[in-house]
Amino acid sequence: TRWEIELEFVQSLSNIQYLNYLAQSNHLQDPKFINYLKYLQYWTQPEYAKYLVYPNCLHILTLLQNKEFRESIVNPEFMNNLMNDMVKRW
Repeated sequence: TRWEIELEFVQSLSNIQYLNYLAQSNHLQDPKFINYLKYLQYWTQPEYAKYLVYPNCLHILTLLQNKEFRESIVNPEFMNNLMNDMVKRW
């Protein structure tokens, strides 16, 4: 179902290497994709967030609303720092 696909996609945002791939593929510059990321903000509501296995994906979803973050994630050093920060928090 659409709900399951969106659930899987939102959770995939916790994979920093996948984010880097999206940036390198120019998806994070596509206005339609950016609108889709805005639409997915409904996952931050408790009635949806309770289904997430990887809740850190919500933080990434929030960061993806920021143009500067979307532009920075393509940088390998930035990506590695973000991955290291996430591992430290676990």
